[in-house]
Amino acid sequence: MKKISYVGFFICLFFSLLVPKANGKNKTSDKYSVSQDNIKTFIDFLNHKDFNIPDFSHRLAYFMDSVIYQQPDTIFNVSCRLIDNCSSDKAKQWTLDFLFYRAIDSQIPWMENVWVKLAERYYLKQPFGNEDPGWIERLKYTVKLKKHCLIGEKAVLFTALTPQGDTLNLKDLSGKYMIICFYDPDCTHCKEAIPSLHKLYKKYTPKELSIVAFNISDDINLWRSFIQKHKLQDWTNLWDPDRDISRYDNFYDTPLSPSFYILDSERRIISKDIEIEEVKTFLTEQLSAEN
Repeated sequence: MKKISYVGFFICLFFSLLVPKANGKNKTSDKYSVSQDNIKTFIDFLNHKDFNIPDFSHRLAYFMDSVIYQQPDTIFNVSCRLIDNCSSDKAKQWTLDFLFYRAIDSQIPWMENVWVKLAERYYLKQPFGNEDPGWIERLKYTVKLKKHCLIGEKAVLFTALTPQGDTLNLKDLSGKYMIICFYDPDCTHCKEAIPSLHKLYKKYTPKELSIVAFNISDDINLWRSFIQKHKLQDWTNLWDPDRDISRYDNFYDTPLSPSFYILDSERRIISKDIEIEEVKTFLTEQLSAEN
């Protein structure tokens, strides 16, 4: 059998990405069929001795972004198939690193689901042995936290304290949609975002929307003054200064203040890591369309 050359192989790969096969099926089936053929091509190429080149990175990026069906489980499964079929540890680690960091750098919120699952399956369970131990420990902590607040997952409905010192569980709140907003009343951005959100909240009924404004500071006087100043008594105000009742920081990633989580009627997380304007757009589009 004649051995295929590196150049010839790469040309085959190039045209396989550009010329999808027509098979008379619907577009989704076509895309899936093309993907299966291209997966096999990529697996062969990853096992070629000269796979690690910049141009191949671009081809793989295009394949994952434009050929594969854009849904987290599909992207994760295809990623695993590519990684698991690498014949050498070098190719396997390169492919994992490439797909993992592309998912982290993605601006698509649900790509977080992909890199968390890749981390769990490979870095934390099947490490290559050359990873920095400190990095592995930090990744382990991050994955443990992120698992609870991925888009599509059911949110943890915790118990916390009201300004009067009573306890309240998020399970007791109604509303087709729920927004949990973690904020610091001393934060400059929050001083604008929270009153703006409250104005929008007043447009809807409790059956349509519930908002949990969760104070992450430990200054109760500052918090109470903020509530009083902006007349926020009509929605749910909560806090947990010692974090021992709600343990919210074990279940919600709140890198920014404010941090928003939008939950549906089943209390699944449907949006997060968004700005106040995006929250307002979501409410306007979803609730106005349903009225």
